[in-house]
Amino acid sequence: MSALKRIVIVDDDVVVRTGLRGILGYTRLYEIVAEASNGEEFLGLLERTAPEFVILDLMMPGMPGCEVARRAIELQPSIKVIIFSALVEREELSRLLDMGIFGYILKTEGFQQIIRAMTDAASCTPYFSPELVGMVIRHNMPGKHLVDFSQREMEILQLMCNGFSLHEIAERLFISNRTVEKHRSNMLTKASQKSTLGLVLYALKNELVSLEDIGYRSTSEYVHPLTKEQLNLFNNT
Repeated sequence: MSALKRIVIVDDDVVVRTGLRGILGYTRLYEIVAEASNGEEFLGLLERTAPEFVILDLMMPGMPGCEVARRAIELQPSIKVIIFSALVEREELSRLLDMGIFGYILKTEGFQQIIRAMTDAASCTPYFSPELVGMVIRHNMPGKHLVDFSQREMEILQLMCNGFSLHEIAERLFISNRTVEKHRSNMLTKASQKSTLGLVLYALKNELVSLEDIGYRSTSEYVHPLTKEQLNLFNNT
């Protein structure tokens, strides 16, 4: 029988830590050498415990999870960092991938899926939740660098693609017009575009949205999908 993998659980929620203990125990593949409720505590015990793996929450009091991951990898380059978080931001995921994280499990995953993820990890197979695979693939595509729009920016971009005005987007997302305009300005800068149309075309060409997502509205609520002829105009752009 191979030796158990040494692992640390880092999460500020004791219920989550208890659940992860149960899952790791069920796999019979890991030895939990320590637990920590925040990043500073984890980094303080890293050298003493010398874990092979860490399951790391991103949303904890104190040091941001991204910074905790960066410092852990810097202190112990061989450590395999598995993020365990309820949310994901494109920019944050991109930074974490650049650091060399080993996996990213969303807390919305079911019991069996998390068991599978940790079983794969023990055999040195990286695991990313299905919702993240597309972003991971795009991040690693050779010769093609995509802009990292935040989750909110992607929501706004999708509504732009549906033909909503900035004022209407603000109303639908319950934010101010100024906030929407700021997000739009940030997206224009990131994508090196000069107009909303440029952003939509950029999103199409880089497969951030599909042609079927593009539409126009006859009322404030109904979105018409583009006709085949209209889609061909985009294809030839």
